[in-house]
Amino acid sequence: MKTVLALLFMIYFFAPPVVPLQCYSCANEASNKVCNAKPPVNCTGNEDRCMVSKVTTEIFGQQITTLKKGCIKSAECTGTISILFISTGTECCKTNLCNISGSAGVGESKLLLIASFLYVTFKFFNM
Repeated sequence: MKTVLALLFMIYFFAPPVVPLQCYSCANEASNKVCNAKPPVNCTGNEDRCMVSKVTTEIFGQQITTLKKGCIKSAECTGTISILFISTGTECCKTNLCNISGSAGVGESKLLLIASFLYVTFKFFNM
């Protein structure tokens, strides 16, 4: 019995404390630098991943990018989607402050954007 108590005592005092996952956090920022300048947040509940969500829109050669970073459940990590002139993606990782990069794996497909533009233009002028 003394051995069990001694073992429990050692585990209690020498076991590393449970620290929540920390992630960079921002909403609707145009720059990764601005996102990373904000203080990190502690994930709560069943949020077990850090994420970077990136939305890129290209209109008439102008590219507009919006970043969002924070904590997320692993089931909500989506991947990349491209529709017409918009590309969006969410990249997840599972170590402290691993979402430092502003890249969400969004591959802007120039061919897709050109095809979408031609399709919309054709539909507009042939109504």
